[in-house]
Amino acid sequence: MSVQPKYQQIREELTREIAAGVFASGEKLPTEEHLARQFGVARQTVLKALDAMKLEGVITSERGRGTFVAVTHGRKRSAQENCRQLVFISSNLEDSFGHRVLLGVERAARQIGCSLVTCNTRNDSEREAEYLRRARNTGADGIILLPYLRHPNGELVSRVAESVPLVCVDNVPPGVTVPLVTTDNFRAAHDAVLRLIDMGHRNIGFILSRMEYAAAPGSIGDRYRGYRRALEERGIEFRPEWVAELGPHLAEARPQDIGLELYGYPAMHRLMSCEVPPTAVLLLWDELGPGALAAIRNGRRRVPEDFSLLGFNDDDLCSLTNPMLSSVRQPAEELGETAVQLLDDMRRGIAPPPVTRLKNHLILRDSIAARCEFEHSSNLTERTSL
Repeated sequence: MSVQPKYQQIREELTREIAAGVFASGEKLPTEEHLARQFGVARQTVLKALDAMKLEGVITSERGRGTFVAVTHGRKRSAQENCRQLVFISSNLEDSFGHRVLLGVERAARQIGCSLVTCNTRNDSEREAEYLRRARNTGADGIILLPYLRHPNGELVSRVAESVPLVCVDNVPPGVTVPLVTTDNFRAAHDAVLRLIDMGHRNIGFILSRMEYAAAPGSIGDRYRGYRRALEERGIEFRPEWVAELGPHLAEARPQDIGLELYGYPAMHRLMSCEVPPTAVLLLWDELGPGALAAIRNGRRRVPEDFSLLGFNDDDLCSLTNPMLSSVRQPAEELGETAVQLLDDMRRGIAPPPVTRLKNHLILRDSIAARCEFEHSSNLTERTSL
């Protein structure tokens, strides 16, 4: 059985992508170096594939400018495809937040008579770029993007938004000017930490993904800054050792691949190992809760008697942990609905606000107790608007 040469496989794959609309008529292809990395081959193999495509008239090259799709090979929208179509591109549909945003998008799209295409990038920046190009090149009427947090596609997002109405949910790539629908992450974290302080906690830790995200714009940075501001307002000294990051490996992994009982474990263990450990810990995501609880149990400590835990998003798992996890609830479905409404406004010529912020709610459960008043912790369940 003969094996097809690698350059032929690359030629066929690129030709299929052009036919499917991943690359539009006249659009510039990625560089030869980029394609070589993408396909895991030498640059000469890519050049051989591109040469074959030039002979077929699929692509053209311009010295000093690069390689482009031939103008006769761009996919055109057929008469049967003239229905209005929205595309939802999510960094992760497998987590509770992304899934609930999708529920809101789907409901609102149906109400305005639009069909919906859903794309899950699985935190893959190249896949995100592919879906963005395909949505633009196949004539989508609007794009809702829940972007990958590392934001490598900012320039592409800006280019796509020039021709297709585009709204970002939760965060937006730095330097990109498109409408954003999000929650007030700064206020949510700020008020949650104030609640912990009012309950007698002075040593309050924070577990986040990576410290480099804390200094950047976006939801992670906003939560970190809200945490810091609350401490400052109450005259509580900030201690860097009370901020634990997951680190590069865990931060880029999916919780389901690591296992929930391992995901937040190392970071919580480091906080417990401090000379003076925190008595309460704010978690960047609820998925960190099971691992934090496991670390506390294995250290022969208890929640909330020794440590109070407060998560973010109010995922379904919050009611399944023991004790049940307190959390800041984000109106994820409402975020999706609002994004669709903004796209519909843009279609009708109504300019949307640069940022639309929705309110969060603090859900107190058994993982939080007033310091030194543990006998009252078992029935702490209430809902407070932030």
